[in-house]
Amino acid sequence: MSKRKIFHPPNKSTFLSLLLSSSLIFAFCLCLQGDIGLIESISLKNFMCHRSLGPFRFGPNVNFIVGNNGSGKSAILTALIVGLGGKATMTNRGVSLKDFVKTSETAADITVKLRNRGPDAYKKDVYGDYISIEHRIWTDGSRTCKLKNKSGHLVSSKKEELTGILDHFNIQLDNPVSILSQEMSKQFLHSKSESDKYKFFMKATLLEQMRADYVYIKHTKTVTRQQVERQEECLKDLKQEFLQKKERYEKCSSFSELKAVLENLKKAMAWCLVRAIGTINALKKDPQNPLKYNNFFIFHLLLFYKVSVNRLNGIKGEIIDYLTVPFGSLFPLNCLKIVSKAHKEQEVQRNNLSSVNSEEQKQHRKRQKTLCDLKEKLVELQNKCSQLNQEISNKHQALFKGREERDKLEERNVQASVESKLKRKNQLHASRSNKLKRFGDHVPELMALIAEAHTKGRFRKKPIGPIGACIHLNDPTLAVAVECCLRSFMKAFCCDNYKDEAVLQEIMSRFYSKGNRPQIIVSPFSDKLYNIDGRKAYHPEYPSVPDVITATSPVIVNCLVDMRGIESILIIKVNKARRVMQQGRPPKNCREAFTAEGDQVYPNRYYTSDFSMAKYLGGDLETEIRYILSAIHRKQAEDADSQYSSLRDRIDQLSEEMEPLKEYVAKATEISPERQQVTSSTKSIDTEITRLKRKIKVYESSHGEHEQVVREYAEALALYREKANQVRDLRRFIDRLDNIMSDRQNRYKVMRRSLSVRCKLYFSNFLIKMNYCGSMIFDHNNETLAISVHPPGREEDGVSDVRTLSGGERSFSTICFMLSLWEITESPFRCLDEFDVYMDMHNRSICLNLLLELSERQHLRQFIFITPLTTSHMPKSSLIKVHQLQDPERERSQNTR
Repeated sequence: MSKRKIFHPPNKSTFLSLLLSSSLIFAFCLCLQGDIGLIESISLKNFMCHRSLGPFRFGPNVNFIVGNNGSGKSAILTALIVGLGGKATMTNRGVSLKDFVKTSETAADITVKLRNRGPDAYKKDVYGDYISIEHRIWTDGSRTCKLKNKSGHLVSSKKEELTGILDHFNIQLDNPVSILSQEMSKQFLHSKSESDKYKFFMKATLLEQMRADYVYIKHTKTVTRQQVERQEECLKDLKQEFLQKKERYEKCSSFSELKAVLENLKKAMAWCLVRAIGTINALKKDPQNPLKYNNFFIFHLLLFYKVSVNRLNGIKGEIIDYLTVPFGSLFPLNCLKIVSKAHKEQEVQRNNLSSVNSEEQKQHRKRQKTLCDLKEKLVELQNKCSQLNQEISNKHQALFKGREERDKLEERNVQASVESKLKRKNQLHASRSNKLKRFGDHVPELMALIAEAHTKGRFRKKPIGPIGACIHLNDPTLAVAVECCLRSFMKAFCCDNYKDEAVLQEIMSRFYSKGNRPQIIVSPFSDKLYNIDGRKAYHPEYPSVPDVITATSPVIVNCLVDMRGIESILIIKVNKARRVMQQGRPPKNCREAFTAEGDQVYPNRYYTSDFSMAKYLGGDLETEIRYILSAIHRKQAEDADSQYSSLRDRIDQLSEEMEPLKEYVAKATEISPERQQVTSSTKSIDTEITRLKRKIKVYESSHGEHEQVVREYAEALALYREKANQVRDLRRFIDRLDNIMSDRQNRYKVMRRSLSVRCKLYFSNFLIKMNYCGSMIFDHNNETLAISVHPPGREEDGVSDVRTLSGGERSFSTICFMLSLWEITESPFRCLDEFDVYMDMHNRSICLNLLLELSERQHLRQFIFITPLTTSHMPKSSLIKVHQLQDPERERSQNTR
């Protein structure tokens, strides 16, 4: 069974505080409400010598099981211990479970039901109001356990679950205070040893279990301390080994630095080679590189120089001899070398031609003059080369600037388009509450000022507008066509006279600048529509504009007839506008037509509309808002795609330019993923790498491989730290355990003293009630308990040991001792087996009265008393329930005879 937990009281010094604190020990009782742990019923089948017993339904307080010998009284108590998971040795009725199976039967069944109600119920949502524990015992000594809920459904068959239930209910099967069997009672009655009585007291109060736990903890602490001492000895050796490895590792630090420097030099070498290759490619490919352009123009200068020499009459061969150079050379100094060589040869020939005739001198002067002319040409061409380089540079800068301005302009256009659509979206959101906001953010305020001015008499006739707000469509699907037809007239206002127009212009100036004001149409107002029957466009299938709109005032229609000629415009809903207007003669009086998509159709031309949704006459605001958002997202996506394409082109261009470097960069990246900034030359880096390699090789030959030294040091360090931490933790654990054990020992002594004092008080109290006197003397040092009892009339006798009493007096003393223990311990139920077997009727009556008195005080406890004697003289009470067992079969058969 698992160990029970007992509440430890605070340490007090006085007897009163001890008594109070010991009362607190069991103040928290799991069965305080009498709702958990009580035995509801028990039933047996093929148990011991009984085929079937029960079910016995016990009451919540006092239960008497009455019957003759052999009727099954003790079998019920034995079955209760076994049915709650107890061992056979606990019952003192057998050594193995197979001894409890009825002869000639294969198995025995025990069913115990425990109450499980109230707030402290065990897994109330799983088990319900009671828990059914079913045990089946087989003839081979094995058993199975089933835990079922109130509905009979299996919940668990694990022993751990049963142990948890017993712990929760505080049921102690091995505690004689909870279940006192016949054998245990006899052992106590006939015990002649004071130490046995003390052991009984210690076991009943669970102090024995606590002491055993403390002894085990002390033993564990001793073993742990010995292990710590052995570990400390090992730790010294580990530390010595670790220090040796550490010394070798520290000597390797300089070696590590050398390898780190070598690795850095290799990385620098890789990127130094990349830099060199990049420089060469830049000279070949960079269009703005001055060296390349200088070489280019000098090369052409040499070509021009050759042509010029060829054109010189009389000196062609000599000039070519002086100026012959490899034209494919890319170095600009060749030309200067040629000039220098020409000077030297001139000096040589000057000395050699001293004897040449005057004709040869004349030719020589001509050559000198030619050389001077060529030098001038060379200087002139060099100046032109510089000018061309500067011009090319300026062109490149202008091109770059132009591209930037173009990108900025495109970005501004995109931004303006997006802002326009966002503004339209905000207008549509605002028009949910005010329709006039479709025509501009300030239109509601403008209309309010117009109404105010009209009230004040500033207008002869109140202006009407915006025209789009005064129009309603008979067919909402034609909104785009009508808007495309009227266009700028949608936001226009109508005035009766020019004075009213001036007033309206003044009001509009508060909201609009002069060039952005809505159009004002001045025409005298009329309450009658124009007669347009003779000039109205007619088609049997398609309506004209006046047929599809309804205006709030005739002024609006008349104005549109005057300004737009809407009577001569058809609205063709289906896709037949070209056939109607351009194939054959147009309909009568029809000047133009509009499709439902807003396309404008003339007899000789067709214009596609750029409108896709009505801006002013659309009825579905949510659809238009979604469309605007979609257009914004589409525009942003197009802009992103354009930027992406531009970046992609630039990336492709850079990829082509970097293609020769890819191989070198890839190799350098393998060596050093991070690009190195190198200032040294490749030759100096290579020399340093060679020197470090030789130095590292010499070091490894004398000290071993660096990786092995580092690995051994890391392993030694990890092992030493691990062992040191273990020893430190064990030391801390032992020190903490010493403090805890010291505190626990003090609490244990306080509890033992408190329980013994309370037990003595209750024992004396029970004896006094029956005119007995006596005492209990606890010697905790020697672990003895001396009990002395003086029956009535024998108070003057000397010390009266329990062994000197008669059987009834001894049984009575035992009952008083048991009741004292009941007062200081807790359990949901108490069981006494044949407590009155050795008592006479007088002492039995006294004991029964004591038991009933205690059960009345502890009416939330359950008591089960087993007796072979009659209970007919007991008082009638709802708290008392008597279970009368039938005589065994053999006695019934004899009585029948």
